[in-house]
Amino acid sequence: MRAILFHEAICPHGVSWSQRYRECVEEAVLAEAVGFDGYAASEQHFANGEATISAPEIFLAHIAARTTRLRLRIASVNFLPFNHPLRVAEQIATIDILSNGRAELGGARSNNPYTLDGFAVNPALTREYRDEHLSIFGEAVTKGVVERDSPYFKIPRRKISPLQAGERHIPVHLSATSLDSHEEAGAMGVGVMSGLSILGWDYVQACITAYNKGADRAQPVAGSLTRRQALFSVGVNCHADRATARAATEENTLRFIEVIMDWMTKLAKRATDYEYFAAIEAIRKNMRNLDYLVDSAPYIMVGTPDDILKQCRKVYEMGIDDVIWRVDGMGYDTNRAALEMLGKHVLPVLHSWPEHPASTQPPQALAA
Repeated sequence: MRAILFHEAICPHGVSWSQRYRECVEEAVLAEAVGFDGYAASEQHFANGEATISAPEIFLAHIAARTTRLRLRIASVNFLPFNHPLRVAEQIATIDILSNGRAELGGARSNNPYTLDGFAVNPALTREYRDEHLSIFGEAVTKGVVERDSPYFKIPRRKISPLQAGERHIPVHLSATSLDSHEEAGAMGVGVMSGLSILGWDYVQACITAYNKGADRAQPVAGSLTRRQALFSVGVNCHADRATARAATEENTLRFIEVIMDWMTKLAKRATDYEYFAAIEAIRKNMRNLDYLVDSAPYIMVGTPDDILKQCRKVYEMGIDDVIWRVDGMGYDTNRAALEMLGKHVLPVLHSWPEHPASTQPPQALAA
């Protein structure tokens, strides 16, 4: 099992964005030193201090220069019209070159209504934009030339640089929250990053089953075949004392859950493609109860090394290949201490568990 450090550059009270960005870079360097397998930065807009990275491709390019081994993943770029798919292809290819082949592309439809409204995107069309993005990206990496005339993108015939057709096989992953999106990711031959495990262990299993159902009939569209399942955990802290770990995490994590519930509740009312978000209302009565949230789902992994290993073992046995851990928002010293504890006591055990037979690593290249 692989572990990926995930940052949104959350700014605790009194911490400036510039300070937090510099801290994130140093935490990424530390993550590599203690044994993490990858680093991921998300794209968010208009989320104020809760998620401040709006240009993850620039962020990752800087971290590429400070590291030598970490896989570097955008998790997730918004597959929406304000991110033209050819620019996304150019950006990820540039990161891949500068990092000596360590880049991975993660994408999403967006779960943030403030992003959709800010860029005047119709939430009813996000699935169509996602599919078109992946198709164009796949054409770019396999052929090196793209031409498109669709309702969403008009592209005259263009050769894409710095992409050399067939030269780079960049893993592609989709952030998914609905069962339909998990199955679609599998069917499109891309990895999945499961993002709504707060709904409970049964929902996690249903997502895994849906992804495998799609992957068993995969028709890859993104230029290579990637079959890996990752799980986002949005609140992660590790300490020798369980109570200390939870106390350091509680305020930041519960505040973030309130933000996510606000986003999802708004979108559930605006577009049929997001109606399933209404299911998150089921946990509203417990949204301020950290103990309940930790025990009922792997959305939060907080506690001693043994506590975290117990949760990881459970998701591993369910079929998860990678954990994406958001160690963020607790303050620089606490973040670093958590990374060091995870590196010393948790990662060696995760790395001893064998890869699932169906998973791909590296991705399988496709002929042009």
